[in-house]
Amino acid sequence: MSRPFEKVAPADAVGRLRPGMKVLLPAGCGDPAALLAEILRQADRLAPLTLMGGLRLDDYPFAAPAYAGKLRFATWHHSPKLADAQERGDVDFIPIRYYDTVSVFAEEGAWAPDAVVVHCASPDRAGYLSLGVSVSYSLTAARRAPLVIAQVNPRMPRTLGNAFLHRSQIECWAEAEHPLTEYPPTAVGDVERRIAEQVADLVPDGSTVQVGVGSIPQAVMEAFAGKRDLGVHSLLVDQMLPLIESGVINNSRKRLHRGRMDVCEIMGTERLFRWVHDNPMLNMEPSDIVHDPQVVGTLGDFVSVNSAIEVDLLGQVNAESVEGRQVTGIGGHFDFVLGARQAADGRSVIALPSTGRRGGVSRIVARLPAGARVTTPRFLADYVVTEWGTASLRGKSDAGRARELCRVAHPAFRGSLEREAATS
Repeated sequence: MSRPFEKVAPADAVGRLRPGMKVLLPAGCGDPAALLAEILRQADRLAPLTLMGGLRLDDYPFAAPAYAGKLRFATWHHSPKLADAQERGDVDFIPIRYYDTVSVFAEEGAWAPDAVVVHCASPDRAGYLSLGVSVSYSLTAARRAPLVIAQVNPRMPRTLGNAFLHRSQIECWAEAEHPLTEYPPTAVGDVERRIAEQVADLVPDGSTVQVGVGSIPQAVMEAFAGKRDLGVHSLLVDQMLPLIESGVINNSRKRLHRGRMDVCEIMGTERLFRWVHDNPMLNMEPSDIVHDPQVVGTLGDFVSVNSAIEVDLLGQVNAESVEGRQVTGIGGHFDFVLGARQAADGRSVIALPSTGRRGGVSRIVARLPAGARVTTPRFLADYVVTEWGTASLRGKSDAGRARELCRVAHPAFRGSLEREAATS
């Protein structure tokens, strides 16, 4: 079915939405800020409206008390910023991994959208619009949604690969030029650098890597400076640019799409956004490809690097909750741990500081507390890295795992953990 691709004002674009709809928004730096602001302005008319989406880099303006009972948010990526809205019943957290978002938040899925809002670069001469920095789940959903509304932004880079909607797939569009939402670099300290040095030792030259976001992943990328012929899969961030410019990241030994990196999200600043524009080194793909463990398994020498909140002595990894409260989501954590296990020469790394709360608690724990979420089960645990060393868990017995993890715990907690392990 061909759609009219009608140019309208932002108010008229949002005017196509109706009360009770479920509306899917892009993630991260792909946030269509102008159309979201218009949704907030029309909240009284639209109530009740359910917004849906993943990681956001703003303060969740629709979760403010002024929109209580009017705007709900359904997400697989929780945030402490949503605590008040959740307490009053305006947040639905869906515990799914990133790979599943494409099926759950699409036609016939449990959270099938009534409308999808996309944030696009300007159309090319053939009428194709690139979704730019955020393709992951929104591209596939938009191709099957009953209603597609586009914010066309001349500042959105045109990324290549599987990143396009044709104008005939879009009901209406509004032009709104503004800077993209940025994800700036985070502070890196001595602990993060000590962790990163040990992580880098686990990454052979020629590996294809997946690295998440935050201070530890940023430090890890800095520690890759002496590597050769690395490839990138899943996410592109600012800290990768120096490695690309120096030739460390060149994808020359990548087993899938050699010479190109396969990415579903780009998170960074204007410098990165300029670099990705029309860059043939980049191949955008949705999450059902990039996050598919079977696809990841074909990469062979794949290394996944993710962080966590705590790891217990069995090797169970909690990367989602604090004291029983959901504070983030599963994300791609499990997808890439499983994919690394399926890859012929793959390995997964969980990297975290040994303590939290300014040294007051150990993040290597005897057992996960009641209510803690298990993001990675113990049977998939591979390497756990803290500033005190590297624990190798694959193939180890329960006792062997406990010994390895006690060894990388902070010395202030090591003795008590060893005693717990001896009596369990």
